Amino acid sequence: MFGRFGISGFKGMRLALAAAAVAAAAGVGAQEVIKIGAIHSTSGPGAFLGVPEDRALRLKIDEINKAGGINGRKVELVSYDTEGNTAKAAQQARRLIESDKVVAIIGPSSSGESLQVLPIANESKIPLISHAGTEKMTNPVTPWVFNTPPTDRVVAAHLLSVFKKRGITQLGLMSSADGFGQSGANVMKELAPKYGVTLARHEEFNRTDADFTAQVLKVKESPAQAMLVWSAFPAPTIIAKNAAAVGYAKPMYNSFAAASKDLLVQAGPAAEGSFVSSMRLLAPDTLKANDPMRAAVMKIYTEYKAKYNEPPATFAAHSHDAMSIVEAAIKKINGPVTRDNLRAAMETVTVTGGNGIYRLSPTSHGLEPDSQSMVLMVARGGQWVVAED
Repeated sequence: MFGRFGISGFKGMRLALAAAAVAAAAGVGAQEVIKIGAIHSTSGPGAFLGVPEDRALRLKIDEINKAGGINGRKVELVSYDTEGNTAKAAQQARRLIESDKVVAIIGPSSSGESLQVLPIANESKIPLISHAGTEKMTNPVTPWVFNTPPTDRVVAAHLLSVFKKRGITQLGLMSSADGFGQSGANVMKELAPKYGVTLARHEEFNRTDADFTAQVLKVKESPAQAMLVWSAFPAPTIIAKNAAAVGYAKPMYNSFAAASKDLLVQAGPAAEGSFVSSMRLLAPDTLKANDPMRAAVMKIYTEYKAKYNEPPATFAAHSHDAMSIVEAAIKKINGPVTRDNLRAAMETVTVTGGNGIYRLSPTSHGLEPDSQSMVLMVARGGQWVVAED
């Protein structure tokens, strides 16, 4: 009944199959590629975030694969465009998990999208490395969700320390009425008293409004010694122009969402002298020689510029750092990479990235106030340069 193979041939086949099973169990040849998923807003209103994130991720994966992969395995990227739509982000996350069978997801680009995907990651038990600015992604820490940008708490603490050094005790806060703006405003209100700062005026607005003169005038007429704008684009650009038009002459500060050359280009002279709490990728050539992140930042900057013929936005570090964390974790894994052992390994790595020093653990899934993430930058001559804190 064994046909032309005979009994000995059949036994040989059984031995071969058994050997293959043992090899697979040991991870030998069992995983030819490591599939990583990504969801970024590469079109729509969030494209200013998603495009550099998508590019930097591909740049990092290309670098890994050209070097032979991770532990000899190449990385395969499965990527989708959310178009900045929270519902689409959730759908695409489920597609990556259920159909594409990726071992981790990098993204989404915005806080709103990330908050929508957070429960999906925990429910499906898959590592998610998001790019949200809100601390709600990692405070409290949940098992499967990590984050690469500095959170609003980290940025608020940095700005408040600057205000304290500069003797600013009365602040005018302008914040957008979306998830990012509301979260930032809440953190500022919580932390400000610890730094001796009082919110002399707080104005909320819709980020996409065409004019903010009324709110700017209220801050101008208040006892505030400086104005802080906590919003993503386009609002920071318009607020800078409105402030210049009404003769607002006090210092203007922006959160990290406005840490972009777009502010300088679109606002023109109105942005001159304004400040931003930023990640270092905004102006790496102005960093001090002994800056702990200089080497990592300059590597991302030079390679991105060489590949895409333009300097990267700060958001590029979000995805580049995410893949660096995944790479460091996978290097610690013997045998096949699973969602479970990848998550566990991620909680043991320390990575110096473009956004700061990640010291991940079961109680820390992102950057902390001591991660040295933020530097103060000032607009001078149409360029961002590192300012003295």
